[in-house]
Amino acid sequence: MADVDEDAALRSSQPTANDETELGDEFQDFRFLAALTAKSGGQLPKRGEKDFEPHGTKHQDGILSASRQAMHDALSYTRVHTSKQYNRAFYYGEEGLPRDEVIREDWRQGLDDDHVILVESDKGPHFKTMGKTNTGKRDPGIWLLPEEALYLVERGNLDLWWPSRSSYTSVVPDEDNTDMKEKVDTQDEVDEGFPMSLQAAFSMLIGQDGERGKVSLERYTVYAHLKRMGYAILRASDWDVTQPGKPQSHQVELISEPTSAFSWLFGKFFAEKEIQHSQYGPLVKPGMYRSYNSIYRQIAVIPRHKPNPNPSAPAPIPNDPYRVVFLLWKPSRLPTFAKSNPGLPDFRVAITDARSTCVPSLGQISSLLESTPWAPPKGSEFEGQGKVYQRLKNGWRNVVLAVIDQGVISYLRLGEVAFGDERMYERFDAGGNSGSKRGGGAGRGGRGRGKGRR
Repeated sequence: MADVDEDAALRSSQPTANDETELGDEFQDFRFLAALTAKSGGQLPKRGEKDFEPHGTKHQDGILSASRQAMHDALSYTRVHTSKQYNRAFYYGEEGLPRDEVIREDWRQGLDDDHVILVESDKGPHFKTMGKTNTGKRDPGIWLLPEEALYLVERGNLDLWWPSRSSYTSVVPDEDNTDMKEKVDTQDEVDEGFPMSLQAAFSMLIGQDGERGKVSLERYTVYAHLKRMGYAILRASDWDVTQPGKPQSHQVELISEPTSAFSWLFGKFFAEKEIQHSQYGPLVKPGMYRSYNSIYRQIAVIPRHKPNPNPSAPAPIPNDPYRVVFLLWKPSRLPTFAKSNPGLPDFRVAITDARSTCVPSLGQISSLLESTPWAPPKGSEFEGQGKVYQRLKNGWRNVVLAVIDQGVISYLRLGEVAFGDERMYERFDAGGNSGSKRGGGAGRGGRGRGKGRR
């Protein structure tokens, strides 16, 4: 009977054609993590595919037990910082030693309010696109934003510490603060503070939008994901609109229209006349038409949208969450990237939570798009009849909207597009009745075979 029961269990565990099996419902095989030893350098091996289905036998229970033990050993592995890539930083947030109380004002020149992490040494390639240097001193230091510091701590490239009163003078010497230097010299050992755990770093650096020295979990999730994909990321000018003195990115340079006499006369005499539609009857009047343009002009009842760099009725300033918070540069531009002069970004990202916000209205989308600079599709990569999709995808303005649903990120591209300018029917009007390429002649344009045959 035992063999019969096991066979029945095996047959019942096999998915049928109508069953929908999800990956998360299957047992996970973590035995490949057993190779995680000190010799491997702490690097996780590549994950393999599961080769079994649950059937409740003792053999499978042993496999699952070994898999759980391998996962436990992998999670309990101690990660260490190598001497060549060791970076230590100190946290000067509101919960510890406040930055503005410990550090003098002349040391804080050029920094934002959210720069609360001071780096002792900047080893590694990460600081090429991260951090900001304070100005006004001979030996400036590198300060990190909350999302930058938390990302480095999470990946093991930064050792974050709780500072003491003497930690700042030990990191960057201050020639004018002689009293502090005398107190430090009289001590046998300098109290540099104590290290901060990853859990403490998340508690100190994760908060609400607009809270000083903190970043929201939604923004950090998007930041960390894009950083792992290789993008260079900087905060947009509209990161926190509550702070005074922040330039608004929705102010674009006005573009003047040509006002020459020739342009005025050309518009007067050659402008298309407005078509009058009758109250009853077809939109297209009966008759002989030799062009698609005249037909499409008659069926254009609803006015189409035409992008304009200077809209007559500008949209209001975008509000949370539909406003740009991150500026992105592609990984291919990292070799020439400079924090002081990064150039125009490749993408602008806005972040919203699917659980707390609704679908944006047309007014919110208009405000979000008009907050970005005017960037129509130009250049050889957008020219030609075969580049219609590229022009529509780029748009005249575009924003990437990151939608977070309980940690799962979906990226949507919102763009201001002029579909009416892509008149695909004009290619048929230009061709005329030139006949077919193969065979030519009269009739249906065949190869010429069959003439005179019956």
